[in-house]
Amino acid sequence: MNMLDSKRKQREKRNFLSTIFVVILIGLAYQEMIVPVRESIQMSGITLSTVILFSIFFLTSMRFFIGNQLHLTSEVLLEMKGEVWFYDLMVIILQTTIMVFLGGVSTAEASRRAKIGFAELLTALYVVDVLWIVSQWALGKIFRNWRRSFIPRAWGILNTALIVLMVVLRLTMGDLYSGIGLILLGIVNGIVFVIDVMLVDYHDVL
Repeated sequence: MNMLDSKRKQREKRNFLSTIFVVILIGLAYQEMIVPVRESIQMSGITLSTVILFSIFFLTSMRFFIGNQLHLTSEVLLEMKGEVWFYDLMVIILQTTIMVFLGGVSTAEASRRAKIGFAELLTALYVVDVLWIVSQWALGKIFRNWRRSFIPRAWGILNTALIVLMVVLRLTMGDLYSGIGLILLGIVNGIVFVIDVMLVDYHDVL
């Protein structure tokens, strides 16, 4: 087997592994989301809080799923050492696992009952993403073989802005799951989705 065939098979294995893990976990996240949303609709009908939290979950999960999956299968990452690809895979699996728990509290009722609700898990997801992006730069400074030709800085900027918004809302709003705070959170997440997927579009999907 020549070098080109070996590289091709390695890429196929990486693509297969990343697809299996990420797709299964994102499927679990949606399965978890269905239960509280269905219960909320059966008990209270279609409320504003349920619509907004479902919309935030849907837009956030799609934004992370599209970006992360395309990142794992990108030429830039596949050309790097296996340790770098595996590191990114582990972080992305962690992010998707957080989304599984996020799906389970994607209604106001479920979040109020939980010790760690939708807002806390959403903030944790953004924090993990920002730390991951910072670590890409830091590890490249420390280890020569970990230097990347591309770091998704726009993702870090967008999610840092969302973290700041979440902190401000927590400090100024008594209940994040009703009223203007929830509406504002939904609008901002919608704007970030459009900016990320349609304007930033790192992988030229659109």
